[in-house]
Amino acid sequence: MNKLLFKILIFLSTVQFASGQTEQSLLWEISGPGLDEPSYLYGTIHIQDKRVFSFDSIVWKKFNECEAYAMELLLDEIDKEEIQKMMLMKDTTLRDLLSPEDYKLLDQFFRKKTGTGIMLYDKMKPFMVYSQISISGFSQDMPLALDAYFLEKARKSGKKALGIEKLSDQLGAIDQITLKDQAQMLMVFVKDTSSLEDNGFEEMLKSYCNADLKMLTEMTADTSLPGNFEEAFLTKRNETMAKNIVKFSKKQRTFSAIGAAHLGGEKGVIELIRKKGYMVKAIPFSFVSN
Repeated sequence: MNKLLFKILIFLSTVQFASGQTEQSLLWEISGPGLDEPSYLYGTIHIQDKRVFSFDSIVWKKFNECEAYAMELLLDEIDKEEIQKMMLMKDTTLRDLLSPEDYKLLDQFFRKKTGTGIMLYDKMKPFMVYSQISISGFSQDMPLALDAYFLEKARKSGKKALGIEKLSDQLGAIDQITLKDQAQMLMVFVKDTSSLEDNGFEEMLKSYCNADLKMLTEMTADTSLPGNFEEAFLTKRNETMAKNIVKFSKKQRTFSAIGAAHLGGEKGVIELIRKKGYMVKAIPFSFVSN
């Protein structure tokens, strides 16, 4: 499976688990100083495939115990004009960035995957075009992606909804890659015939549902991205997430949902919260087979 595609689905981060870490779960309990009762941390994946919704009842039990729900971005409060502005290029187009041959190839590929010509997206940053393509072929059994589904449940149950990050924290990291490099990455994906196959997606989904940290590490290992991108999109964001998750948890019991790729590793959110003096304990659970 194309590694950058995996990053997008599981929130565009390389999983770098600390050596010797054996705990495997997507659900974690946070306890420690200033927390009268535990809060919880859950690793999500931004897809609508029903299999990632089939977790056992312990997840909903912990969700319902909390007064607040926190997610990376409050999706229902994002300013659409702001996000559109951040997704577009100012002084160039895809046609300018690509050779005529590559532009034609991209148009054909984009039509096949989405049913729409690329001309309508000519001002969109190549990375965003990549993201648009990547999610177009996956199952959409559920009306919302997993993190948005949690948000809907939180709103209906009257929980406080909190945004862990700002929009600029996420999308700003994309600008760490030049438009030229983004265009090159996009065309590598288009020309990679394996990106048309779904067996890699099935392997990734199986690893996610098994909370197979070792396999996730192997699937996301990638040195092709610029170092400053990894620093901006992973390390800096993880620090912000850990800080705000602790802050929210001190005020009320909070169920925080972030991309699963942000959980593990020496620079991951779990370890960063532990370094702040808190206990973060895995809560084992399984997914129900469909």
